[in-house]
Formats: sequence, C-alpha cells, structure tokens
Amino acid sequence: MYKMKKLFYTLSAILVCVAMSACGGDKSSKSKGLTDGLDDDSDEYMAENVNAIDQAMPEIMVLPSDGVLQKYGAAKQTPDGVQRDYQKYLLTDKNNKAIVSAIQEQFVANNYPLNDLEQTLKQLANKSATDEADDLAKDAKTLLLETASPDIIVELDYSTNFDRKTYNSTLNYTISFIDPYTNKVFATTSEEGIDGASLSDAFKKSLSGNMDHINGDLNKYFSTTLTKGREINLRITVANGSNVNLQDESIEGDTYADWVDDYLDHHTKKGSFKMKTNTKNELSYTARIPTLNADGTQYSSYQWGRELAKAMRNDLGVKVSNRTQGLANIHLVITGL
Repeated sequence: MYKMKKLFYTLSAILVCVAMSACGGDKSSKSKGLTDGLDDDSDEYMAENVNAIDQAMPEIMVLPSDGVLQKYGAAKQTPDGVQRDYQKYLLTDKNNKAIVSAIQEQFVANNYPLNDLEQTLKQLANKSATDEADDLAKDAKTLLLETASPDIIVELDYSTNFDRKTYNSTLNYTISFIDPYTNKVFATTSEEGIDGASLSDAFKKSLSGNMDHINGDLNKYFSTTLTKGREINLRITVANGSNVNLQDESIEGDTYADWVDDYLDHHTKKGSFKMKTNTKNELSYTARIPTLNADGTQYSSYQWGRELAKAMRNDLGVKVSNRTQGLANIHLVITGL
C-alpha cells in the first residue's frame, strides 16, 4: 500500500510539473510576448488561477485604408460618407489578398488573436446593412467592426514604385494602429523602398524586422487600456411623448441627470467621465469603463450599457430602449414611465 501511495504521489507531481510547463509556468522559457511584464493591482489580475492579462489579449483586424480602397475602385465619397467595398478590393487583384494575409501572418506568429478580414466578410454575406431599430444604413466598415469587435485596427496604406532601368518594383507603406472605440491612431510604422520577390514577400520581410518595435507600441497601448479603462461615448435621450424631463426629480429623490452622474461615479474606471451635454432632453458623456469582468474575461461596452439601462428601469421606473450602435457609442432612449 505504501509503495502504491508513493507511486501515486510521484505521478501526480510529474503531471503537475507538465501542466505548469504547458501553461507557461516556467516564465524563463517563454518567448517575449505582448503581455510580458504587464501588471495591475486590481483583484481580477491578482486572483489565483486567473490570468486576466492573457485572457484580455487584444484582437487584431487588418484593414486597407480608404486611399488603398479608392485605388482599386472599392471606395467612393457619398453625401453620407465613404462607401467601402472590401470584397471588391480582395477580388480586384490577387496580390491584395496575399498582402493582407502576409500581414496577418506576422501578427499570428507573435501570438495576437486575429479577426480575419475575408472570413468576417463571409459572415456578413447574408446580413442586412440596415439597423432594425433605427432604420439607419451602416457602411461596410461599421458592419465589419460590429461583427468582429476587434480591439485594434491595423490600417494599411501602401504604394509601389517601378524602376524602368532595373525593372524592379519597390514598396512604400504606412501601417497605423487605431483604437476602433475612439478611432484614434495611437502608433504608426512606415518603410520606403522595400524590395522582394512579390509585394507580400516585401511586407513579410519588412514587418518581421519591425515586430519588436510594433510590440512595444502595442504593449504600451494595451497596458494603458487595462489600467485606465476603455473610452466610450454615452447618450441618454428622451423620446417625444415620453413625459420625462431629465431635469425633473425622479422617484429616487434626485433629478434624472443627477442620478446618472451618481451612477457614473461608481460604474466607471475610478470615476473617470466627463459630461458634454446636459439638457432636459439629452445627456451625453465620454467615460472610461473597465475592460474585464471580475473573473478576468472581456467586458464589452454593450454589457456596460445594458447594465445602465437595467438600473434605470429598476431605480428610476422608466422605460428604456437600447439603440446602441458601433463598438463604443452607447445610446439609451427613455420612452416613458
């Protein structure tokens, strides 16, 4: 019996060691990645068995710029904004798909979760470009971002030069890293005169040598998002005929506007919010919300808006319609009491 117990404990110890190694227990053996060295003092990051930082790895989506789309007849300016056709871009020239794939491969090789452009377009093939609630048309980019919900857009702009003496082509490109929630560019990288057997090979060659620099920029952005929260826009409006005035006193004893302020004090990242509009029919804010749930999983702006709407129904006794569109534009409409 003693020998059997000893054998059991020995095998258990071996399995634990193997499991720790497979899960990255040996930190020294891991290659340098995006999340290396990141830290945070909140409970979800410190809790045992929850690697919140790795669970919150930002998802990447590679998109051609509007300038590149126009070059291939896949974008045009309309009174309602830019009309984009990503499918046409991919099909017009076989090199286009190869270029996007080449860039995606570099990020996959560096362990970034990826939202593939072509696969996301296939998901959208049978979807309507019209929002059912508001009957508002959405362009291809809005639909892509709502479907894939990437954390970072890698926007590609490029051109080629042909040397008539050597009959060789060289590549010039700029890659911009964009927060899709705010549409702000937080980093760029550029190269000129890159040559290769093909455009996709030229991209691979250049990006491979620049990934350390790119990882540094993304690491800084990612760390800031984790610690300071994700920026969102919030609008609360009153529907015609609802008999609600946001400056009136609610059943809670405060005005509706004051109640919203108090809610944001406790449900934004360290009370980080700023009022932009305060009228009897509309409240609007910019705010920073947490990026993670208590268990370390992703927390979306839609979830945050849904919780706010639920609290308004329960505490204020109002009817609320959620008209949220996009990744970070939360719009709640009070339709009555």
